Amino acid sequence: MNNSNKITISKNNDYFNKEFRETRIRFYQNKEKQNDPFKETNFFYLYNFPVIEVNYKIMLNESIANYRWDEKFLENINANKQKMMESLKESGYLIEQFDLKLQWRLIVGLGASHPQETSMTLHHIFGIPYIPGSALKGVSRHYMIWKFVDENEKKLNSLLDISNFVELLEKLNKALEKEENLPVSVGNISFKDLIHIFGTQNRQGKIIFFDAYPIEEIKLKIDIMNPHYPDYYTKDKPPTDWQNPIPIKFLTVEDTKFRFYLATKHKDQNLLNHARKILNDALLNYGVGAKTSLGYGLFEESK
Repeated sequence: MNNSNKITISKNNDYFNKEFRETRIRFYQNKEKQNDPFKETNFFYLYNFPVIEVNYKIMLNESIANYRWDEKFLENINANKQKMMESLKESGYLIEQFDLKLQWRLIVGLGASHPQETSMTLHHIFGIPYIPGSALKGVSRHYMIWKFVDENEKKLNSLLDISNFVELLEKLNKALEKEENLPVSVGNISFKDLIHIFGTQNRQGKIIFFDAYPIEEIKLKIDIMNPHYPDYYTKDKPPTDWQNPIPIKFLTVEDTKFRFYLATKHKDQNLLNHARKILNDALLNYGVGAKTSLGYGLFEESK
C-alpha cells in the first residue's frame, strides 16, 4: 500500500498480473463488443475483484444487473446435482426435493467482507448465487423454536414458570441444545422430532440440508440502502438532520426459482416429511438471508 492509499501490485508477481490483466481486458475493454462479457470468466472471480481503481467498481455494478448465465450451464449444474441425489438413493438414502420461487428479492452473505463493501454468497466453483444448506437448516431451526413458543405459550408459561416471550424462546433454544424432550408440539411435529431433525453439538441430526441452487434463469438486481445518519452509526454522534445520506449499492437475486433437497439415511420417511414441511413453511413465512423483515428472502409456491 503506497502513500496515496491505492492498491499496488508487485511487478515480480507475473502470475497475478497476467490473470488480472487478461480478465480486465476481457471484461472491461471488450464488453461493448460482447452480449455477455462474463461468458469466458467465472462470475465469482469478477464479482470479488479487488478494487484497483474506483471506476472499475462503478462499471462492474452497472454491468452486473444485466448479466444472464448461460441456460445450458445452469441445466448442467442441476443435472449433476440430480445425479448426486440418485446416487444417494441407490446407497439407501431417502430424498425429498421441491421448488420454490422468490416472492421478491434475496440477499445471502450481505455482511461478508468484500472489496465493494457489500457482498453476496456465490458458489466458489460455479460462480452462481446459492443458499448454503447451513443457512437453510439454521432458519428452519429458528422458525420452529418461534413457532413452538407462539402456539404453546400458555402451556410453556405454566410448565417452565416463564411469562416473557423472549425468555421462552431462549429457554426452548437451550432445551433443544440439551435434548430436553418438552411435552409440546406444533401440529403433528413434536419437540422430540426437532431434536432428531436438527441435532445438537453432541449429536448429529438425522436430516441433511443441501445447498439450494437456482434453476431456470437467474435474475440479478442492484439495490440501494441509504443510511441517513452516517455520523450516528460511525462516530457516536446524535442522529441529526444535517448529516448527508450515503447510498450503498448491493447486489440481490430477484424473481428466481430455487430447488431444495433434503435427505436422511435413517429410513424414517415420517421425519423427512416433517423436515420438508418445516423448511417449506420457514421459507414461505419467515424468509432466509439478510433483510427478511423488509420482505427479502421470502418464497412462494412454484407454479
